[in-house]
Amino acid sequence: PCKHRVPSPSEVVHQVYLKPERLTKRSSSSEPQLKIKIIYDYSVDRLPADQRRLVKDKLFPQAIDYLQRLSVRHRAGPVLLSRQCVTNQYLRKRDDPHRYCQGACAQVTRCGPVVVPQHHLQQCKVCSESGRSCGPSGPPDGPGVEGADFVLYVSGLTTERCGQENIVAYAAYCQLEAELDRPIAGYANLCPAMISSQPQDFEGMLSTVKHEIIHALGFSAGLFAFYHDEEGRPLTPRFASGLPAFNETLGLYQWSEAVIRRVSRLWDVRGGQMVRHHVHVFVTPHVVEEARRHFGCPILEGMELENQGGTGTELNHWEKRLLENEAMTGSHTQNRVFSRLTLALLEDSGWYRANYSLAQRLDWGRSLGCDFVLKSCKFWMEQQRRSRHHAVAPYCDTVRASPLQLTCRQDQLAVAVCNLQKHPEQLPPEFQYFDRIPDVADSQLPFFGGAVEIADFCPFSQEFSWHLGGEFQRSSFCRLAQNQPDLLRNYGAEQYGPDSVCLYQRSAFVMEQCTRRLTYPDWGSGCYKVSCSGGGLVVFVQDRSFLCQHQGQLLSVSVRLGGWVYSGVLLCPACELFCERCPLPHQLPSTNASRSEPIDPCSGAPGPVLGLPLLLVHLLPLVVGLLLCSFH
Repeated sequence: PCKHRVPSPSEVVHQVYLKPERLTKRSSSSEPQLKIKIIYDYSVDRLPADQRRLVKDKLFPQAIDYLQRLSVRHRAGPVLLSRQCVTNQYLRKRDDPHRYCQGACAQVTRCGPVVVPQHHLQQCKVCSESGRSCGPSGPPDGPGVEGADFVLYVSGLTTERCGQENIVAYAAYCQLEAELDRPIAGYANLCPAMISSQPQDFEGMLSTVKHEIIHALGFSAGLFAFYHDEEGRPLTPRFASGLPAFNETLGLYQWSEAVIRRVSRLWDVRGGQMVRHHVHVFVTPHVVEEARRHFGCPILEGMELENQGGTGTELNHWEKRLLENEAMTGSHTQNRVFSRLTLALLEDSGWYRANYSLAQRLDWGRSLGCDFVLKSCKFWMEQQRRSRHHAVAPYCDTVRASPLQLTCRQDQLAVAVCNLQKHPEQLPPEFQYFDRIPDVADSQLPFFGGAVEIADFCPFSQEFSWHLGGEFQRSSFCRLAQNQPDLLRNYGAEQYGPDSVCLYQRSAFVMEQCTRRLTYPDWGSGCYKVSCSGGGLVVFVQDRSFLCQHQGQLLSVSVRLGGWVYSGVLLCPACELFCERCPLPHQLPSTNASRSEPIDPCSGAPGPVLGLPLLLVHLLPLVVGLLLCSFH
């Protein structure tokens, strides 16, 4: 999981005075676009050429371009940062916006692991040990960073945190301005050993960089106590110092109940029992509105924050059980999207105005109602089983075992496997959800749950990768042509590519030659090309096309490929999943093109006889997935 380390009080400078923006520089808009200025540390230029180009030409420019479409509520003049103090002891004088170091300013001022350039710093201001004699010291103010609302220092250093886990990057803020407590500077460090320039890793790395910068901009438990309302008033009371109370136990400034509330849920678990499940809920206005709309639950108090994963994961991310593939959950499992909920949180900081056209569609949990969002996944799965027409989606209840029972990711864009598994130890009673599992003894049931702890051990279907001899071969995402299996391993006559989706198989495909008949033990779904037509969704299996007239329609397939005849049955998905325009029931054609004539494997010109070595392909599901950031 992502371990976003909240900076300690000694690492953060609060109430940094910024001069008002010069009138000639003011934007014509009252809420101009957020301007983020990237400052690359020397360490980035020392990376290998391919990594350096990836970081400077692709990853950060694309991430910043996305985030700069936020608007900033309060713009000041150039960003000129405050110097850190040698002892972290400082004084403030009445009617003076600057802070004065007691004794001396530090020789260097850092933002995370990066040394801030001298020309980005204000003049040092010091007071004697007694506090009586105060004044400026050393070089005057530098010019600062013009045309920026937030300065991001980017480094590529192999730090101690890089070595603690296989982490890609980590980021945080380091200085907050005085008027609204908005972060004006932060850092992002990429761990060189984990920077991958492989094309298949780019989207994951870009999502990681965005995720980390969003932590630095505002989605951090260390910043929640500094949020402001629409009128610019602090949502959490302040002491005379201008700071909120500090919670020594959490190591965080303590937010008020106007930001986060602790609530208790009634939680169904194994054996017909109910327990109390305590969660922290984000209750700011836009987050509440978006959460209620997303789940279709008008009584929802707000959006749950992560309650597991330890320091850095808890409270710093959305709850994985409820927003599985939202990019600001605590681990990367699959298909990350930045939803309206994350934009709403940034808006509720009081620092930004969200541009909701940036939001990506989040299907997980959409319109599933109060029973989904307020109850345990056991309650939800049992309720779905009692309904005649519903599976337990978006959860699953098939144990991951060999042979694999393949399924589809929720959006049907990747082949997936249910991550229900046996754990080495009994799960806490709060997370034991199964009264029965086929072929599992009752005494073993407490050991079974989903593979992802921060999803409250609720099982769900995940895409995965094929590995052979420990080497990555391909992933199960349908829309990447490079995931196409070679002929000897294409057991379901699949086709991967930009127009392909995951379809369910009614039975295992049979591969036949005149004297041979083979089936592959892992089956249940596969990737097939589709297109939209006036008559509905068209499915292609090699050179044959089939018209889907309704969801659940069976497509009987028989095609010849590489000297083998492939026969199987596919299930039609809902046309609306993939096509903007679908025919109404009365517009459907009367012909039924859902069956291809069976092909006799002994007829026609004999194709080349191909042996089919049934290789043991080691499937390594991406359970915890690409780690986003560091362990504290």
